[in-house]
Amino acid sequence: MAYAPITKLDNFTGEEDDAQTMQAILYFFKDTANLWYQSLINKPQDFDAFKEEFLRYFSNNNSINCLVNMFTTMKQRETKAVTTYLECFHQNLRQIQAIDANYFTALQILNQFIHGLRSSILQHVCLLHPGILQDAVTHAKDFESAESEANHAQAINLVMNRSSELDSKLEKFSESINKRLEGYLADNHAIYQPPQ
Repeated sequence: MAYAPITKLDNFTGEEDDAQTMQAILYFFKDTANLWYQSLINKPQDFDAFKEEFLRYFSNNNSINCLVNMFTTMKQRETKAVTTYLECFHQNLRQIQAIDANYFTALQILNQFIHGLRSSILQHVCLLHPGILQDAVTHAKDFESAESEANHAQAINLVMNRSSELDSKLEKFSESINKRLEGYLADNHAIYQPPQ
């Protein structure tokens, strides 16, 4: 994962204007790289210092820091399902554990999963105080399912209420038309039989 940015960074020679070179690189920084740069207290002033700092942080010797940073800042997006978040969570965790199997305790993994959930699900899961990751996952999926069903039921109720409102308006409109038609026919001496 850290290989691609390092390769791209090595394509710069430093002969370009330092400010332009760094500005071009920073434009493409996302997620972890952006967080890394923003967290620097003393930002490098020239390209060589910048490249040295970047390589020191993202080199193979330090790749676990990059992975841990990504893992600990991971959040479930509002539009993504718990299952999708869980897949990314496990993928990042496996990458860290491939380097150091004991980097996180089970409790740290559990807490990271819970605090990465979107706010409505996080609140629900915290109230249940799960002791292991599997319980937290089950609670999160159950709440998401209930939330989805509640939204579905709410939508059905809304449609039913609107339907009742329309039925009432149509009934009043129909009565008004029938009265007008009765009046018209009475004025024209015709016999009107309303529909049954």
